[in-house]
Amino acid sequence: MGLFRRNKNNNKPVIRQILDLIPRWLFESCTNTYKTDKGCSKYKTYDQLVALTFGQLNKCQSLNDISAGIGVSEIFIKDLDLTQSPAR
Repeated sequence: MGLFRRNKNNNKPVIRQILDLIPRWLFESCTNTYKTDKGCSKYKTYDQLVALTFGQLNKCQSLNDISAGIGVSEIFIKDLDLTQSPAR
């Protein structure tokens, strides 16, 4: 029962709280196992996960909507642990 107990945290955006539910070590392990970042130089698998999660939560219709929504401020990009905003 204590495993599912979560504290309310208003210092983080809702999307960051949802992404924190995915253990980073597990995600990195899957990325290394299936070599999903093998040919990538800039846009990594984690960046794509964040962008697609943002698009689903905000009902974005296009990549332009996702890019504009995430790229609102540098602080929001850093809160999501991204190195850059997704480009069109």
